[in-house]
Amino acid sequence: AARQRSLEATVEWSYQLMGKAERQVFRGLAVIPGPFTLDTAQAVAGPETGQTVLRLVDCSLLMPPTAGPDGRSRYMMLQTLRDYGLRQLREAGEEHDAMAALAVRALVVAEQAAAEMAVRSGERSGALWLDAEDATVHQGLAWALEHDPAAALRLAAALAPWWMVRGRWT
Repeated sequence: AARQRSLEATVEWSYQLMGKAERQVFRGLAVIPGPFTLDTAQAVAGPETGQTVLRLVDCSLLMPPTAGPDGRSRYMMLQTLRDYGLRQLREAGEEHDAMAALAVRALVVAEQAAAEMAVRSGERSGALWLDAEDATVHQGLAWALEHDPAAALRLAAALAPWWMVRGRWT
């Protein structure tokens, strides 16, 4: 079949089978650069994404959740699917909003993890949480540096204890 002649044609065919809401969630999740929790999915793609995430797993557009280094269940989108989703996101004019939501989520995670790390008993769990969110916080920081310097400064300040613990202070 024509839909099976290239990977992009197969992804396009799958994308066209989705409903409008599923497509919007798929596009939004494409900005998340690494494994992500359902909380992150909801922060980036909208609070009503839970069932859609499960549907995307059923359609093999997301990997089923596995435990991350912090013990939280994390979904993942393959890079090929992510690239396709990002193209669709740009075409829909939704990239700025999705990236802004990702930066806000990165800031929330970084500040909560930094608060955990400030307490001796939470240092390990806070560091493991940021280890698991590494790609997301760095993508959020990169976006904030270009679009929201105040948020970038807050994010960098929140990440500083983790950078020190992990030897990434440079």
